[in-house]
Amino acid sequence: MSGEERDDHNPWASFDRLMKELEHHYESGARSVGFLGGEPTAYPHIIRSISFAKKLGYQRIALCTNGMRLADKDFLGEALSAGLTRATVSLHSHIAEVEERLVGVPGILKMKLGAVKNLVRARESGQLPDNVSLNPVLNRLNAPSLEAYILFFIAQGINDIRFNFIWPQSRVLTDTAVVPRFRDIMPEILKVILLNERKWGISISFGAIPFCVVPEFFRKHVELLFKYFSEESNDHPTDVGFMSSDEDGAVNRFSLKARTRYDHRMKVSACQDCSLASACLGVWRSYVSLYGVEEFSAA
Repeated sequence: MSGEERDDHNPWASFDRLMKELEHHYESGARSVGFLGGEPTAYPHIIRSISFAKKLGYQRIALCTNGMRLADKDFLGEALSAGLTRATVSLHSHIAEVEERLVGVPGILKMKLGAVKNLVRARESGQLPDNVSLNPVLNRLNAPSLEAYILFFIAQGINDIRFNFIWPQSRVLTDTAVVPRFRDIMPEILKVILLNERKWGISISFGAIPFCVVPEFFRKHVELLFKYFSEESNDHPTDVGFMSSDEDGAVNRFSLKARTRYDHRMKVSACQDCSLASACLGVWRSYVSLYGVEEFSAA
């Protein structure tokens, strides 16, 4: 995973290397595999990779993608035939201008909507048993239209949306026009949670939002807190093998959750007295560098 343009110095892994990695995790007990990126559908051997994962015995095989190639029915058909069981599309706004501003590709929304249409049709025909979901990055540009976004995609047949608070890094490291304060977007988040509880009833969740920025009255409803902000406390394994381009074939193995907790996030002073500290991954370090710690208070 990377927001950087790094293919020149970290080229694609060979298919042989990828097969060994899939075998390693299967032998370790994994039965679910996700291909993400970057953009996994650009990998020259992605269809073969899905097929090999199915042959090994993986039961849940997912793609997290920008959706451009899945707008092509033939490519999607190949992926489904190979064994794809779930697809997540990184689609950040139903408004073309906002999506293009965030992604930097003219006309990208039309292609992504085509992918969503194809995927929903495949799910309804029983070809995607583990569902279709959206994985938008929550930021200052799309936060004001959360309700409209959800309603738009409910109408397209989507019932699973995961909003991930933007990680200030790379080209948006200090861009306050894109990176919001938690306090600025929390009213919109609480509004759609209330609407979902009362009307919509779909799967909605939020990632990278520490519990302490959620209003105190909401924190008292623990079942709702963990329902909508569960990333902070789930114990799902997040094993990663980073395959270097060295000739010796070395693989740097690590837990993504552990690396996130200790390298990319941090605990602030309020965490010391927080009853939820052990379940919370903390705050992006780069967010604290940008906005400080005044928003955070112990639960």
